[in-house]
Amino acid sequence: RVLRNLRKLAPEGDERASSLLLDQVEFAQVEVVASYTSYGNEPSTQTFNSNLLSRGIQILLPHLLEDNSLEWLDSETGENLGITGISLAQIVVVPALSVDESGMRIGQGGGSYDRALKLNSGWKVCLLHDGELFEGQLPRETYDQKVDAVVTPTKIIRFS
Repeated sequence: RVLRNLRKLAPEGDERASSLLLDQVEFAQVEVVASYTSYGNEPSTQTFNSNLLSRGIQILLPHLLEDNSLEWLDSETGENLGITGISLAQIVVVPALSVDESGMRIGQGGGSYDRALKLNSGWKVCLLHDGELFEGQLPRETYDQKVDAVVTPTKIIRFS
């Protein structure tokens, strides 16, 4: 059902979502952010990542390994920081197909981000299109990791 709804969403408002995210208090003193390069119908991270670099913020980007683990690369130097590199990030921007009312996210199903998020104590946030918030409770497994907030082009939702 989530994937069906995703195909109907227009990729608009990505710059508004990026601005709203960068205006959050968590970005006031940040030095390292784990982000990603969006693809397909995901909200674009291009403007967001460019803005981070223009502020002198280091970006860590994921690289998927054969075992579905993520290792982290410095976006500018290409330096491989390994699987534990995510622990350096004060903020992690996490891709998601949808997030429910409790902050539980659903991704592509490989568990890559759930394993990586266990290694990070920073602020975890998803960029979503309006309409990708799930009303009710998404299916969950014991290893699933919640996010602290969701940002869309029109709002930010923080989970307690």
